[in-house]
Amino acid sequence: MIGWLSGTVRELDPAGLVIVETGGIGYEVALSLQTLCKLKQGEKAELSIHTYVREDQITLFGFANGAERTLFRKLTSVSGIGARMGLNLMSGMSTEELVCAIENADDIAIARTPGIGKKTAQRLILELQGKLDAGVVTASGSTVSNSNADVRSALANLGYKPAQIDAALKRVEPADFETMFRNTLKALA
Repeated sequence: MIGWLSGTVRELDPAGLVIVETGGIGYEVALSLQTLCKLKQGEKAELSIHTYVREDQITLFGFANGAERTLFRKLTSVSGIGARMGLNLMSGMSTEELVCAIENADDIAIARTPGIGKKTAQRLILELQGKLDAGVVTASGSTVSNSNADVRSALANLGYKPAQIDAALKRVEPADFETMFRNTLKALA
C-alpha cells in the first residue's frame, strides 16, 4: 500500500486528477478540489495517500496532510459513503467546515454536496458526530470540535436546551470559543 507520495506535479486535471512523477514513474492521484487548488504544475508536491483496491482497479486518493486522510477514512467507513462520495464531501467544503457541520448536526450544509441527500447526510451525522479526531484545526489554531463542545457546555450551564443550542450553532461559523460563544448567544436572542 502506498501511504505517502512526493514528487513533481506533471499534469493537473480540473476534474480532480493529478499526475505526480517520482522515481521516473507517474502516479495518477484523485484529489479533493481543496487539495487540488494547493498544487501547481511543475512544482514539488507531497501528498498523504489512501490506496483503494478493488477487484478491477487500484486508485490512489491524495490529501494535503494526514488529518485530511484520516477524515476521508472516517467518512468512507459510513454505510453508503464510498470513496468517490467521500472525496466529493471533502471537495464541497473545507475539512473544518465539514467537521463543524457534522458536529453541529447541520444536515442541510452536508446535503448541498452533489450526490448526498438529506438521509445520507443524517446517517453521516448519526455515525460520526462526536467521533471525529480533534486534529482538524481551524485557521485560528483552535480545534473546531473542542470549540463546539465548549460552547454547548457553556450554553447548557446558562439554562439553554440542547435543541435550542443545536439550532443556534447551525447558524454560526466555526471560530475560536469566544467568537462562537458570542455569535451563538446572538443567534439565540
